[in-house]
Amino acid sequence: MKRVRITAKMRADIFLRHGGVCHMCSMKVTPGQDWDVSHEIPLEAGGKDDDSNWFVAHRSCHRQHTAKVDMPLIAKVKRVHQKHIGATRPKGTMPGSKNSKWKRKMDGTVVRRNG
Repeated sequence: MKRVRITAKMRADIFLRHGGVCHMCSMKVTPGQDWDVSHEIPLEAGGKDDDSNWFVAHRSCHRQHTAKVDMPLIAKVKRVHQKHIGATRPKGTMPGSKNSKWKRKMDGTVVRRNG
């Protein structure tokens, strides 16, 4: 999916729609202060790249939130997706499981699985 390029007019509209309030710390963005357009739900985690998912955030709040919340969430989404499509294999097998090469019979003997 291609990202939308947010123009200066779109940034101004987002700022006015949210009243210039950071959606992370709920404090007002003062004139001259750096701010970003933040996605409430990250794009990599299935969020939309449209005005329903765009919010005002102080640059420092946005960077902290990205590092502590968004990046671990994105990593987990990618791990789950890779596991879902079968791209990753389990690291090890549990002894006695169906994937193990050994099988315990009902009488207690342990034999090698065939096949």
